[in-house]
Amino acid sequence: MRKKLFSCLTLCALCTAVLMSILVISGMYLYTENQLKSTLTNLSDTLSAQLNAADNPAQLLESGVYAQRVTLVDADGNVLYDSRHDNQSMVNHLQREEIADALASGSGWATRASDTMGENSIYFARRLNNGSVLRVAGTQKTVLSTVSGVALWLLAGVILCMVLSMLISRGVTTRMVKPINAIDLDHPLDSDTYEELSPMLRRMEQQNHRIAEQMADLTAQRAELDAVLDGMKEGLVILDPKSCVLSMNPAARRFLGVHGDPLGRPLIAVSRHQVLLDLLNAGQGDGELRADNKTLRISLSPVNGEGTVILFQDVTAARAAEESRRQFSANVSHELRTPLTTISGYAEMLASGLANPDDAGKLGSKIQQESHRLLSLIEDILRLSRLDEGISQEMKPVELSALAQDCAEKLQDTAARADVTIIKDCKPAWVKGDASLLAEMITNVVENGIKYNKAGGSVTVETGINDSHPFIRVKDTGVGIPEEHQAHVFERFYRVDKSRSKQTGGTGLGLSIVKHGAQLHHAGITLHSQPNVGTEITITF
Repeated sequence: MRKKLFSCLTLCALCTAVLMSILVISGMYLYTENQLKSTLTNLSDTLSAQLNAADNPAQLLESGVYAQRVTLVDADGNVLYDSRHDNQSMVNHLQREEIADALASGSGWATRASDTMGENSIYFARRLNNGSVLRVAGTQKTVLSTVSGVALWLLAGVILCMVLSMLISRGVTTRMVKPINAIDLDHPLDSDTYEELSPMLRRMEQQNHRIAEQMADLTAQRAELDAVLDGMKEGLVILDPKSCVLSMNPAARRFLGVHGDPLGRPLIAVSRHQVLLDLLNAGQGDGELRADNKTLRISLSPVNGEGTVILFQDVTAARAAEESRRQFSANVSHELRTPLTTISGYAEMLASGLANPDDAGKLGSKIQQESHRLLSLIEDILRLSRLDEGISQEMKPVELSALAQDCAEKLQDTAARADVTIIKDCKPAWVKGDASLLAEMITNVVENGIKYNKAGGSVTVETGINDSHPFIRVKDTGVGIPEEHQAHVFERFYRVDKSRSKQTGGTGLGLSIVKHGAQLHHAGITLHSQPNVGTEITITF
């Protein structure tokens, strides 16, 4: 403020000095111009009176001596007399502005500048009684010529004014700013300062009270939040944009084995678990971490570019149950494969007519149908087992739009039998993956959309790129999934409607294969569904 005030005062003084110089020079110029015109008018009045009474005006003028230039011109513009030049050598003056005005109206003024002399010539012409014109002229310095003559004095005056204004401004600004700098910001109304600042000081006092109240509210809210975080079974870590710990509840400290105060420290200095660091480098995502004989599910999410939230969930029991189910499925599938193959063989014999002709055909067809369903179940179980072990073909670039369209084409007959329309909205998108597994994933999701649809419904298959991430999206207009079932539909053998699944031949493993296939491709799955509206499943790579 002090610098700004000092600059303003100095600039005002400088502008005032310059303006006054301009006004003085302009006044001097106008004054001398008026004086010259008055002199010319008086001289013209005197000479006109004499010439009007004379018989020979030119001869009368020749006998006189004049300080100003005097010229006598007849009515035709011929110069009869000029006090400065030989009238015989002068050109006709009929077209001169002042001569033409005098002949027309009785008098006339004209000003002509001389660029070489730096002067202006002012002419005044008056018509005499005999029709001739008397012209008197004088010279005056131009504005630039006047300025150049006093330029040094003007510059010296401006510099002097500027120096004085700077000295005065320095003292004035110091005295003006001193009371402002002395204001007590905590108790502004106790400060002795300018009366004009009283509204601002009252506003500051009110603002201080408001800030104090807000700080009290924030402290209370922080205490409530700490109580909630301390009581959570899940671990919660909040990081700032530089990945330094802003908050870490007791559960997270226990999961990560943190001792001491981690606040303000980089997360990498608090925990060096590789899964956690990989997720932190990726910026978002989910993962699992083994720590202290526990399996922790980690969800890392950015918060509007202002930090990161990490949630830890203890899924040890769930993973143990899943492992047990995985082992059971693998064992059962191996044990049942041989007898089921035998049943399928007998069913084929019955279907070929070896049984009673009345019943053999139906019985054989039914046995064959069930055996194929059981074989399909076993194949799904084996497929899941291989996915659990991370077994897949070599990852190669795969074009999703062509793959999705091919899968949709293969299911056209199935869709037609169910009176369901398949809509393809596939845009090019490339991923690195197992083409056969991706095809199976797409087929399972589209087939579910057909099986659990309504007559006259549709299934839309989309592929494309969203925010640099390739995706596959399947939307149907089917029966939908109730909200309480949505978190479990990717579990093995889980069926929302068991009677409908049995009717459609579902095994309860299709979406589980999709989930495991997505995990193998490091992809995410989102599900949105409303009962009697439809279901949307998106796989984002």
